[in-house]
Amino acid sequence: MRFIRALSLAVLWTLLFPIAQNEAATVDDAVKNLKNLAPGQRKTVLEEGARKEGEVIWYTSMSLTDFPKIAGAFEKSAPYVKVRVNRLSQSSIMPKIETEARAGRFAVDVVASAPVEMWELKLRGYSAPYLSPELKAFPSGSYDPQGYWSSTEVTPLVLALNTNLAPPDEAPRSYQDLLQPKWKGKMNFGSDEYAWYSVMLDGMGKAKGLEFMRALARQQLLIPGGSSIMRLQLMLAGESALAIAARGRRVTEYKEKGAPIDYRLLDPYPAEPNGLALMRRSAHPYATILFIDWMLSEEGQTVLAQQVPRMTLRKGIKQIPRHQELYKKEFVFVNPASIGPNLNELIASYQQIFDIR
Repeated sequence: MRFIRALSLAVLWTLLFPIAQNEAATVDDAVKNLKNLAPGQRKTVLEEGARKEGEVIWYTSMSLTDFPKIAGAFEKSAPYVKVRVNRLSQSSIMPKIETEARAGRFAVDVVASAPVEMWELKLRGYSAPYLSPELKAFPSGSYDPQGYWSSTEVTPLVLALNTNLAPPDEAPRSYQDLLQPKWKGKMNFGSDEYAWYSVMLDGMGKAKGLEFMRALARQQLLIPGGSSIMRLQLMLAGESALAIAARGRRVTEYKEKGAPIDYRLLDPYPAEPNGLALMRRSAHPYATILFIDWMLSEEGQTVLAQQVPRMTLRKGIKQIPRHQELYKKEFVFVNPASIGPNLNELIASYQQIFDIR
């Protein structure tokens, strides 16, 4: 029986892939070959291709403590594929990919990073379209309709409060409330919150949004730098009463530990998705597609939500208790197609309005 099954797989592989056995499949080959297969047949072909390739190269800006949990869980699910991770800062991902491309070296199979990188990869032709069948369980706006990126997790941006200085019953309940005189000189803000800025301008409309930003800047904001963690720590130390565009996941972590901190989900409720892009010149397309599908699957999303833990986007995934309240309002996702082509303009106006030097 084992011989017959192996022979059947070999025949199926040969019929589906009219590629010479010593010639590696391209991403286009793999996506085309998998496109119209029934789920069971697709799974068989995908796993067989991944088994032949044996590895996937993943460039990610995920933290050093988090990505090993993801890689380990995937390798347990697919022990015939080794995940080789290159952890890079968000700002160094594109320069590395471009340097390698100029040298004719296409080492990376899949990239996980923020919306700007997802847009740049698509614009420069480095990523390939792939619409995973798992995306039917994801909300609109969390993936590219053409398939150039799909989001595995999200970072919601909230208004954080030092409850000793801003009691919850007195704290702002809208962005307009931030303009009240009592908050002048009592709010901190980041030097590079471009994702939040992009969503706010899109949501308010550019003219009204810029008018609001100028009024906000007149509130004598404290801008200590770009670190969101540092801003929360300074707020908790009493340096400010409020932190604008704080990372919700981090705020709930401090709150659970008993810190004098709370938060507001304002309207719009900006959320930055962390995208995943299949690289056009991937040397391991089947293993990479298997990895992407797993990351978006119920199993992968549960690992991400429960074991890492991060905030996932697949519908129906149980979140850890401290994250659950962050889902009580609909996210307004940072749109790569909006922030990407307008990034230089956004940065220039942001720095001018908030006097960032």
